[in-house]
Amino acid sequence: MTKTRIIAAASLIAWFASCNPATAADSAAGQKIFEGACAACHKLKMAPYAGKSESELETDVKGIVGGTIKHPTKLTLSAADIANVATYISSNNSK
Repeated sequence: MTKTRIIAAASLIAWFASCNPATAADSAAGQKIFEGACAACHKLKMAPYAGKSESELETDVKGIVGGTIKHPTKLTLSAADIANVATYISSNNSK
């Protein structure tokens, strides 16, 4: 009986952990970052974003932050910020 309870408890903990929204990218947070760091020059419907998936957008933003993609402004964003911006752009981008 104890083994069954342990398995049930572990399964429940794993389920709760997978539902934790704190680990998911946050579109609202991405909007704030985009509006503060990007919107002066970039619009959501611009060609560089059109048709790109969230992961492609995230790779692009990582490249800008990391310096492998040329950009006139040096951006300093955390990994979570990058994911949030990519989520925001992709959720507002007509594909």
